[in-house]
Amino acid sequence: MSLENQQQPFFKSYNIDEGEFNEAGLVWSEVIQIYQDFLEFIPTLKAATSPLLSILQSHPDVHSVRTRVKDPEHLVEKIIRKTISKKKLNRDYKITVGNYRTEVTDLLGIRVLHLYKDQAIHIDEKIRDTWNLHERAKIYFRKGDYNDAEIRKYSEHFDFEEHPAGYRSWHYLIESQITKEMTIAEIQVRTIFEEGWSEVDHQLRYPYDLENELLTKQLMVLNRLAGNADEMVNSIRETKTNLHDLLEERRKQEGIIHDLSNELKELKNELEEVYHKKEIQEEDLNSLRKKIKSLEDSQKKLTYYDFSLAGKGADGGTLPVVEGGDYVNTVKEVEKIQLTSDQLKLHNPLLRGLDTTKQ
Repeated sequence: MSLENQQQPFFKSYNIDEGEFNEAGLVWSEVIQIYQDFLEFIPTLKAATSPLLSILQSHPDVHSVRTRVKDPEHLVEKIIRKTISKKKLNRDYKITVGNYRTEVTDLLGIRVLHLYKDQAIHIDEKIRDTWNLHERAKIYFRKGDYNDAEIRKYSEHFDFEEHPAGYRSWHYLIESQITKEMTIAEIQVRTIFEEGWSEVDHQLRYPYDLENELLTKQLMVLNRLAGNADEMVNSIRETKTNLHDLLEERRKQEGIIHDLSNELKELKNELEEVYHKKEIQEEDLNSLRKKIKSLEDSQKKLTYYDFSLAGKGADGGTLPVVEGGDYVNTVKEVEKIQLTSDQLKLHNPLLRGLDTTKQ
């Protein structure tokens, strides 16, 4: 609807104090002039979103992207509240139809959502490589999210601000230009759990219940749950990565055991063949003894899993069964064919005779 003749209903609807409005030197007709100019500017802003969306959505760490053009009535409200606030510090401050597009920096808003907390820094690199920043990026965080060392590490590129309500997000103001006029867009980067909490908080508390203590406490509990959910997601992701590495190591050791088993089988066959032929020389016997000793040493050095714990993780949990891998039978077979020269002598009189000859 047109706001030209709706000053009093607007003040009532948005809880604006008329005395503060007048004290700040605001003129309703000038505010309406900004309102009408913005209505004409909206199609340009909407057209600007398409290339921004395409670039951001192309990044592999981006889960989804949401955009919005500021509601015209909310723009009027923000101009009034911002002017009242700024006038207390600078009596010359004024928002006009000529400067509102740079004074109000969230006319075009973009939310970039990601799944895992550590993906934010990679999205940050994409933003900085693609656009010029209108001002330094800012990280809003909840107390305890970052230690002093982490803040120092990133302070070259970010301003850090602890948010009293626990709001978490990385904010950027970028400069984009699809027409002769530069457009400023606000990009907010956060996890999907942070987005969920932010949406609930904004709908239930903003802008008129910011001082409601009961709502604030309940939403802080929800905020902590959202933060715990992010941590849990990261933990699950790390577990999956570690489990994959563990299974790869098991497959490698299975291959080593399999190869060792084959070598021992071949050696056993060779010894049995010599035994049956009863044609053995001392040099051949010594050579075979060395091979057996070498294989025995290799087997002792080999670190393979305790197969009595097969199917159990380090914490006692169940591990997935690797298809095609029968560790227990493999180890039993290796133990079965692990022969030493002393054991052979018990069954082979020829070998005992060679030892006697050697003495």
